[in-house]
Amino acid sequence: MQILENSVLGLRAAQLRFANKELAVSVSLFPMVHIGDPEFFQTVYKDAFSHDVVLVEGVESPVVKRITTSYRWINKTGLGLIIQPKYPAVETVKAQIVHADLSLEEFHEEWRKILLKLRAAALLLSPILGLKRRFFATRASLSEGMSMDDLESRDDILSWDPTFAALDHCILGARDARLVETLKAQISRSSHKDQQIAIVYGAAHMRAVLGELKRQKFMFVESHWQTIFSL
Repeated sequence: MQILENSVLGLRAAQLRFANKELAVSVSLFPMVHIGDPEFFQTVYKDAFSHDVVLVEGVESPVVKRITTSYRWINKTGLGLIIQPKYPAVETVKAQIVHADLSLEEFHEEWRKILLKLRAAALLLSPILGLKRRFFATRASLSEGMSMDDLESRDDILSWDPTFAALDHCILGARDARLVETLKAQISRSSHKDQQIAIVYGAAHMRAVLGELKRQKFMFVESHWQTIFSL
């Protein structure tokens, strides 16, 4: 099942909906990237935050801020793109907004498990990549290699390196586990009433969500493509 698709049409996200009739619960997935057309984010937020509950990501950490310079420094105006906006204020939307990510303390605990030299490399290389992208990035280069399915590709598997296991766990694995844990709790609380749950989260984390929905016998209902940005 496709999550992101990079083609001549541009970079697109598959918005997926699953349902479990026995639980009277539906779950809609909104795979996110950090930069895109303003219209993409407007459309996603309008749809997602009209659900009953929205699970969202976000770790307010200086470490995360430093790492995200790899895309925050892109010349967005020249490309006609924007960074993913903040979520709508709670009082302006129908949905109950649930933070489904690690706390600041939990993230820093995972970060400290990474070898010092890898932490230093990540903090050094991200600004360098940000500067490179600022002067040379195009829409095509930003979308390169972004296609993603629910299953890891052969290249994904072969490129895995145990040296970076702790870094991968901090950025992806630990946050996947928290997202799945929060989703399971929300489904359990919703099991006796009709409820629509939306997940607005980074595309790479959707593999873990899809795995959990399969374990809980949710069935695929529908999908449609939303263009993140055209080429």
